[in-house]
Amino acid sequence: MTLLDGLTAFENCLDSDLQFTLELERSAADLLQLMPQQEDRPDADALAAARKLLIEIEKWKAMCLKQRMGNAALNSSDAIWQAFRGAINAKNDVQSILAIMNLRGFGSARDEETGQRRAKVASAVLRFLFPEEWGVVDWRTIVMQGLLDKVDGDVDAALKLAKRERAADLRDLYDLVDETAVCAVNSQYRTKRCSELPRTADVEMAIFGLSVIAWPFPKSSYSLQQSV
Repeated sequence: MTLLDGLTAFENCLDSDLQFTLELERSAADLLQLMPQQEDRPDADALAAARKLLIEIEKWKAMCLKQRMGNAALNSSDAIWQAFRGAINAKNDVQSILAIMNLRGFGSARDEETGQRRAKVASAVLRFLFPEEWGVVDWRTIVMQGLLDKVDGDVDAALKLAKRERAADLRDLYDLVDETAVCAVNSQYRTKRCSELPRTADVEMAIFGLSVIAWPFPKSSYSLQQSV
C-alpha cells in the first residue's frame, strides 16, 4: 500500500459526506476572496459568512456529535472575523493557529493541570482556510505519521505496527496537543507532499485514512451530515 491508498480509504470512510468537505473548502475559498475587500469593516453579509463557516467547520470536526458542538456559535461574529484576519495576516504558523485559538471551543481555555491550550480543533479551521499549507492534526494523524516516519514511509509496516496499539489508549495519550506540537506535525505533513498529494490537506487526509484502516470507526458513528 501507499499513502495514496490512505486517501482512497479516507474518501471511502466519508462516503457521501465527502461532498460536505468539498463544500466547506469552497466556502472557505469564497471567504478568503471576500476578506481583503472588507478588512476591519466587514458588512453584515461578510460577518454572517465567517460565522457560518466556523460553525460548519466545528460540525465537520466533531463528526456531528452534538456533545462536541455548540461552542463555535458562542463566539461573536466580530471575534470570528478578527480571528480569521489574524490567521491570514500571521507571520508564521504559530501566530496563525494562535489567532484561531482565541475563539471559544477552538483552544481559548487552558488546561487546569498543565496551563496549556488545546490546538487540535483550531487546526481544522486552518485546514479549510489554507488547504495548500495545512491539514488537521489529531491523535490519529499524530500516531500514524510517527509510525510512518519510524519505518521510513513503509505503509504496510506502519499499519502492522498500528494494529498492535489500542485506539482508546492513543486517544487518551494525545488528548492535549498544544500549538507548538500541532505546527510541528503539520510541518511534517508538508514534507510528504508530492505530485499525487499536492496539498498538505491531501497528505493529512491520506494519513487519516490509513488510521481508519488500522483503527476502524464503528459503522454507525462516522457521518458528517447526520445528527447522532
